Amino acid sequence: MLSKLLKKDFYSTCRFFIPLLCGYSIAAIVGKVLFEIVLSQSSFSINSGFFDGIALFTVFYLFICIIYLIAYYLMTSVFIIYDFYKTMISDHGYLTHTLPVKTSDLIWSKTLISAFWHILVNLVIGLSLLLLFTGHLKNVHVMDIIESMIRSFDMKLTTYSFYTIINMIIELFNGPLMFFCCIAIGQLWKNHRILGAILSYIGIYIFIQVLSTVVLVVTGNGSIYHHSGLFFYNGYMLFATLFGLTTTVIFFWVTNYILSNRLNLE
Repeated sequence: MLSKLLKKDFYSTCRFFIPLLCGYSIAAIVGKVLFEIVLSQSSFSINSGFFDGIALFTVFYLFICIIYLIAYYLMTSVFIIYDFYKTMISDHGYLTHTLPVKTSDLIWSKTLISAFWHILVNLVIGLSLLLLFTGHLKNVHVMDIIESMIRSFDMKLTTYSFYTIINMIIELFNGPLMFFCCIAIGQLWKNHRILGAILSYIGIYIFIQVLSTVVLVVTGNGSIYHHSGLFFYNGYMLFATLFGLTTTVIFFWVTNYILSNRLNLE
């Protein structure tokens, strides 16, 4: 049944994300063309005023693309939140919760679809940046720069990459589940659901930041710059991984409990 829910949620969110992805892809291609024209300006000896105009337009265009990029990330989260609210809490929720499936399966489906779109969004953005600088990174040794930075903190690239990837995977689930948890709590406020969700998010966010800071200080992991790489792995990174995993489980449990036992669609 989960596979059917995933298929349903995928098609319902496509109408949000496909236009967004196509729009950004087209903008990235146009940006690449303008970027190459500006870089090749020195090859032209005539009509320099025209190319000065192209250069000015390109700078402005790339600035707009940066704004688009920021909005791209924000709208991804907004679409995920909107879809969850609409299908789980609003009037549409009456239909959703009459399906012969467990509430946990509904939450899993929403979470997995959110993770899928976030991965796709990051992939498209990464490819667009690679496209923009293709042909201009021959003399830039990216891996050497990264390894040099990591060595300066007495860390190993493979171990650091492992922890980074693990935390990125956890964040794919932690982020949306935190929003879902806040929406579930907010729907308990009968007449002010959106306000309740917003206040819940602010309260949970502040609580998590304070709690993580206190734990880091108490355990002596608060400073990551004055210790060895081993301390960094076994201290800060390990704590971040376990803390993220724990909060993810809590967010899922709270969301599932409220929507299973305290759901109020009136």
